[in-house]
Amino acid sequence: TTDDSIAGLASPVLMHETETMVYLDDYFDDPVDFDSITGAAGLKIDQNKDKRTLTLTEDGTLAPVSVLSFFSGKTKWDIPLYKTRKKKVPFSFNPGKKTYKTVQIKGDMNAWNPSATALQFENGVYKTDFYVVPGQYGYLLLLDGKEAQDPGNPKKIDNGMGKFNSLLEVPGVPGDRIPSLEVARYEGNELIFEAKQANDLIVLWNNYRIDAVKKGTSFSVTIPEYAEKHDRSFIRAWAYNELAGTTYVKIPLEKRKPLMDPAKLTRQDKAANIMYFVFVDRFHNGNTANDKKINDPEIHPKANYLGGDLDGVIQKIKDGYFEKMGINNIWLSPIVTNPEKAYGLYDVKGIRSKFSAYHGYWPTSFTKVNPHFGDSLKLKELIDLAHSKNMNVVLDFVAHHVHETHPVYVANKDKGWTTDLYLPDGTLNTEKWDEHRLTTWFDVFLPTLNLEKPEITEMLSDSAMFWLKNYDFDGFRHDATKHIPEIFWRTLTKKVKAYEKETGKSYLQLGETYGTPELISSYIGSGMLDGQFDFNVYDAISTAVTQEQIGFENVVRRLQQSQEYYGTNHIMGNMSGNQDRTRIMALATGEVKPEEDSKYAGWSRSIQLRNETGFKKVGLIHAINMTIPGIPVVYYGDEIGLTGGNDPDNRRMMYFDQWNTMEQALADDVGLTAKLRKSKMSLLYGNLNFLLAEKDVLVYLRKYFDDFAVILINNSNKTREVSVNLPLNNPSQNLKNLKKQTFSMKGQTLKVKLPAHSFEIIYN
Repeated sequence: TTDDSIAGLASPVLMHETETMVYLDDYFDDPVDFDSITGAAGLKIDQNKDKRTLTLTEDGTLAPVSVLSFFSGKTKWDIPLYKTRKKKVPFSFNPGKKTYKTVQIKGDMNAWNPSATALQFENGVYKTDFYVVPGQYGYLLLLDGKEAQDPGNPKKIDNGMGKFNSLLEVPGVPGDRIPSLEVARYEGNELIFEAKQANDLIVLWNNYRIDAVKKGTSFSVTIPEYAEKHDRSFIRAWAYNELAGTTYVKIPLEKRKPLMDPAKLTRQDKAANIMYFVFVDRFHNGNTANDKKINDPEIHPKANYLGGDLDGVIQKIKDGYFEKMGINNIWLSPIVTNPEKAYGLYDVKGIRSKFSAYHGYWPTSFTKVNPHFGDSLKLKELIDLAHSKNMNVVLDFVAHHVHETHPVYVANKDKGWTTDLYLPDGTLNTEKWDEHRLTTWFDVFLPTLNLEKPEITEMLSDSAMFWLKNYDFDGFRHDATKHIPEIFWRTLTKKVKAYEKETGKSYLQLGETYGTPELISSYIGSGMLDGQFDFNVYDAISTAVTQEQIGFENVVRRLQQSQEYYGTNHIMGNMSGNQDRTRIMALATGEVKPEEDSKYAGWSRSIQLRNETGFKKVGLIHAINMTIPGIPVVYYGDEIGLTGGNDPDNRRMMYFDQWNTMEQALADDVGLTAKLRKSKMSLLYGNLNFLLAEKDVLVYLRKYFDDFAVILINNSNKTREVSVNLPLNNPSQNLKNLKKQTFSMKGQTLKVKLPAHSFEIIYN
């Protein structure tokens, strides 16, 4: 029998190289007294005394993909289980005749934390072993504290910021032995999957394994009768052989049929979100009565309040601005009260400024609306209006720290409510992003909450729930996710899931983590967050599009890596830009170089260049984001090509009047591709197949049953006729070209004429 003891779809358990801990509270709403828990051959399961955790080990014979099965009475649940893909990789560094007091290594293999890896000095050589999955790993050596490429390794990899790291390559399963899987068609209540190089198929309906019958390279699956009782449920399928497994294929169901009409997706379907980041103070001034700068001559005007507010957002919702762009999710920057004085200091080469808290990331309250932006009634009006237009609104929630004037800190600073500002050696524990990830302060006036204490986590997670319950927000963007301990995310997500049962709604939780896919994915899952912003993909796309020497090959590598870690049908955020990065237009025109200090660039000179090539390149980034798996995220102003250096120059005031023809054309393209995405199941739930990846040309296919879209990108400065073979049956019927570029289709061969720095989407 079935029940809903597991909220949502159970995320796969990823095995570690030694022991793996499974937190049952991540999956089951309430403690369940299990009759038995079973797994595939080669797996050992120990239920710990607390009955809330399992310890898993395996003997090396476990299949790449299997399930953990839980039995209680007549009820059974199945949770996917992935065998670790990590392998032991020896590393050595021979300093030759040079001597160093200290030698360390930092890179993708240790989350850029040199203290995480101990190098042993033996026979004149520094050695260690890494346990990593196959792939490419950038790294640097620290020789007496100074960063250096590995002199003994000629291989290099671009770091996304204008420089190169040394490259460690770890080979994996040969490409011709990796299984592939796609859903081919459905007949009645039968789904037909095509799988190559596969020994078997694992198929789940929601959280229950169902049978797959093999017929040659095909597998037939009957959708169970009890799906008829559900307006929305899901089929997930994995193919595997003895060497490797696929990422899963995910199919939304409507009753007992695959969902084929994207118009039937609602704002509760997380995969259907197209997000826009509203930086409230910099978006639109709808009410000059609440304009109030911080009166301090040490604050430069660009670091002070500029007047944007909730009224401004309301006006733009009423104007249909977001609807015209195809946006259905508004992410609001933090709206709680912040200090009314200047803090912080920028002081570089004679340029000095303190800062107001215009950005909202220095909270002095967990629940009060910032009067610079409006009040609680205005916030409710905004959210109600967005909901009436079928749009979600998510809140940027700051859980990591408070401002030193926050009443919670003032009342409890001597009670261990924050981490220590000073390390044992007496140095300041500020901005130690990797070495002291969970305790570092972001600045001396921003105490880090000690969320390892359950009473603080309880209080703060209740404060987060306040916004869902009192204002009907549709979820959160979580600031500084990797700097917050897992106990907080587990506690909050438990409360969110309980509230989902109460309201019948789903709430989106997206995190923000700079780091390796392994670190990012550790915060995603049934007991944690839905997804995070994919900075690794963002860096690869922005670098390939804006930097002449870097091509699309790295984009493919990063997208494949994201599929491996998060699944094909993930809900990671794919950004056009970010409030902590140089504006993409400034990189696209070359006015700001990736290797320069882009904050200083924004302070020291007027960055204004916006040319035709720049607009076209920004358009390519939007086109890719709108057509790859994940949630597209438009950083405010990127739809019209705002430019600027880094913070605060990347946070200029948005404007809506007198757009020039290039601004209008870019905004039109964003709306065009967003609306196509919303109308194509292949762009929302389809698999991803790369057909061509060269330095300046990228072509990929998205396919869901018979629905498909071919995305073609030309980033060269010349017109290119691109020719690709489409792995489709009868692909030539009723083809459309979104951008009206010249194309032809003969047999399986598609040819498209692409002008310089342009894109096209061919679809059925």
